[in-house]
Amino acid sequence: MTQNNKIQRFAFFGMIASGFGIAVLLSLFTAMAIYLVGGLQGFDLAQEIGVSAVTGELSFAARAVGLFFWLMTDLLGLWFCCVAFALFRGFRSGGVFTLSAALHLRKIGWLIFALAPVSLISEALGTLAVTCLSNCGNEIANDVQISVSFDDTDVYALVIGVLIVAVGHIFVEAVRISDENNAFV
Repeated sequence: MTQNNKIQRFAFFGMIASGFGIAVLLSLFTAMAIYLVGGLQGFDLAQEIGVSAVTGELSFAARAVGLFFWLMTDLLGLWFCCVAFALFRGFRSGGVFTLSAALHLRKIGWLIFALAPVSLISEALGTLAVTCLSNCGNEIANDVQISVSFDDTDVYALVIGVLIVAVGHIFVEAVRISDENNAFV
């Protein structure tokens, strides 16, 4: 098997994997839309967010706001899978060492990097908004909460994202130098 055929085969597997990720995430968004209107039983958003101890049954507004913040990282994941699909499709059709591939790689790095701050912000604002929407009318003073946690996966996302961005920048420059050399010769 020639190298070009191997690249096309591996790129096809990458397209399948990222396409599977897109399908799974779209299924998740569909299930959460069904939950939003009250059609999905057995899922407890308050427990998933970590506010079930201070909230009762969530109203439609609390569910909508909670889902918005809870699904932020999944939205980044969907964007990541779409960019990865385009990257692998480009590998199959246009080759590996292209400006488009380098730019897609850089975008993937920024999306991975963004997982940490988006996770922190969405968790904090999500717990605050859901508990406030559920309890701000109550007379109890301490039933609104905010939660922020930074763990090792956030550090990994930051470091790996920056590394991929750096490789993407190197890749962009390598493609530009290669194009200049080809134009000169």
